[in-house]
Amino acid sequence: MRKLLLYICLLILFFIGLLFGHAAIGEKGRIFIAMGDLRIQMSVVSAGISLLIGFIVSIFLWWAIKRLIRMVAGSRNWFGVLSRRKQSKALFNAINACALGDYENAHKFINKTFPGDFDGANYILAADIDRRLNNGKNIENLLSIAETFPPSQASAKTQQAAWCLQQHQFKQAESILESIDAKSQQYAVVVRLWLSVLAALGKWDKVKEKLRVHKKVLGDDYVQWAQQAVQGEFSEIASKHGANALKEKWASLPRTAKKDIANQIVYVQLLIDQGLSQEAEPILVELAKKSRNPAFHGLFKQLKHPNPYHAMRLVESWIKVDSDNAQLYSVLSHLAFNSGDYELAEKAIRKALELANKPEDARLLARLLEKQNAFEKANNVYKGLLSS
Repeated sequence: MRKLLLYICLLILFFIGLLFGHAAIGEKGRIFIAMGDLRIQMSVVSAGISLLIGFIVSIFLWWAIKRLIRMVAGSRNWFGVLSRRKQSKALFNAINACALGDYENAHKFINKTFPGDFDGANYILAADIDRRLNNGKNIENLLSIAETFPPSQASAKTQQAAWCLQQHQFKQAESILESIDAKSQQYAVVVRLWLSVLAALGKWDKVKEKLRVHKKVLGDDYVQWAQQAVQGEFSEIASKHGANALKEKWASLPRTAKKDIANQIVYVQLLIDQGLSQEAEPILVELAKKSRNPAFHGLFKQLKHPNPYHAMRLVESWIKVDSDNAQLYSVLSHLAFNSGDYELAEKAIRKALELANKPEDARLLARLLEKQNAFEKANNVYKGLLSS
């Protein structure tokens, strides 16, 4: 804008000269300058030409001095448009290097863009490159500079919050997210950051509130986060208030939440973790009858109490239908072993190993052999595991 005004003024002076210059040329007046012994005498026209030349020289000198000062101060914009083009090219090269995963060269290119006028985008990219190179010492400084540019403020704060989350500085991340403007709070990347930070802080009520407000923005991720919120809430209840409070919470859930297999697995797992294997068995059996999902297999293997009759009968009924399923024999063997029925456990585990030789089952066989004091055979099984 300033350059435009200067050019307009020069054009005005030029047209004034065209209109009234003839009057000055026709004058016979002269200009005398006396400085001590120095005497200068010139016509009005020559004086005007001298002033014009002096003005042009002054502008050139001012331009040269500014470039010299910027060069000494470390600026790379030494040669105007030419330098800006080089900075733009360096930024494009940095972006391309990042796309190829060549972050070392990207780091070299992005350093050539400072302090170019990119509205802070080059500082944000530089911070991302440093993060990928595990060079954390400059990240906060780069993002702080980027934040001073209004177009990059939200992006810079988002990256700052992500960096704090990565460094387990959850309170600081929460504070930064709160300072982001309302419009940017609606973006999916910001919402996901919020959910991660709140989950890390154990603020499950706020997680559920965010999910309610931003369900559409999250898309397919909504279900996963909704499940995680329930899981986190259940875990907190179990750790603070015990199994009875957990059961009450489960009973209070809506039917759709109870039908969610992820919630079912979390509930049964927490009951087992609370040492309530016997109480978990009928719940697990009832759920597994409705949905014969392999996700329940791991829970059956963890049941540990005398005579898990209903669980074993259910697994045996599955085996009758699918007699070549090694995973079902593995489940039955773990159930039998945990209940003290070592004879059934050995039969089932040998059948599982016959169908599919898995390390988990081989380890259980070795433990069964140790129970029988067959230590040499157990050692051979362990050696087989090491060699494989």
